[in-house]
Amino acid sequence: MTSLLERMNLNKMKKAVLLSGLFVITVLLNSFGQSKLPAVPVPFKLYNNLSKEMPGFLSSQHGQKLEQRLRSFEDSTGNQIVVVVTDDLLGYQDWEYATELGQKWGVGQEEKDNGIVFLIKPTGGEGKRKTFIAIGEGLEGAIPDGLTGTIINHDVIPSFQEGEYYNGVNNGVGVLIALANGEYSAEAYEKKANEMSWVDILLTVIFIPILILVFIFGRRNNGGRGGRTFYGGGFSSGGGSSFGGGSFGGGSFGGGGAGGSW
Repeated sequence: MTSLLERMNLNKMKKAVLLSGLFVITVLLNSFGQSKLPAVPVPFKLYNNLSKEMPGFLSSQHGQKLEQRLRSFEDSTGNQIVVVVTDDLLGYQDWEYATELGQKWGVGQEEKDNGIVFLIKPTGGEGKRKTFIAIGEGLEGAIPDGLTGTIINHDVIPSFQEGEYYNGVNNGVGVLIALANGEYSAEAYEKKANEMSWVDILLTVIFIPILILVFIFGRRNNGGRGGRTFYGGGFSSGGGSSFGGGSFGGGSFGGGGAGGSW
């Protein structure tokens, strides 16, 4: 009987040691993963362009305007939006990078978890350019995951596809600020984003028949040779901004948010 009890106690000890070891390994792996991510910016900034391929992702003027808008939002509400531009996701998925970076930097306030990380990877070619908006747990009620996807697809990526990077970032930030401030509800924004404006309808009604006629007569006149394709171009001018003060408050992220590619 004593021998049986000793074996049972030994098995419990082995399990405890094994579980402790797994816990330590998990913590070490998590720490190693976070150590690969960029360090907290010094000096403190809310717009951070880490891209070496596109150092002028935003012009100096636009970078300063964006930084000022983000600072004003933080000063008036306590909420933090951080915009991060990078070439390399360091082996992470876009959502992992944004979430882990927000966690490492402590974006938002610790007691409120009211931070947002707006990640942009504008390099890598078609389909590999990515963006993801990670929402802190404290703001997920105002900005749910599905709505974040709508913001990206409706307000951000269309401008990015045309090379209008500032417009895309500014549009996305504007909607995030409005939703966080309660200027309109998630339902109202979703409805507005999904409505086709009368201008869109008019352009569709006018231009589709014109394109069909051009195609038909073009084939008759030149033996069916194809037309030309026009692509939007980007702008790339360097520069940064300098603002004093500020810090991250230790907010946490629970994996909320959505992303897209172009």
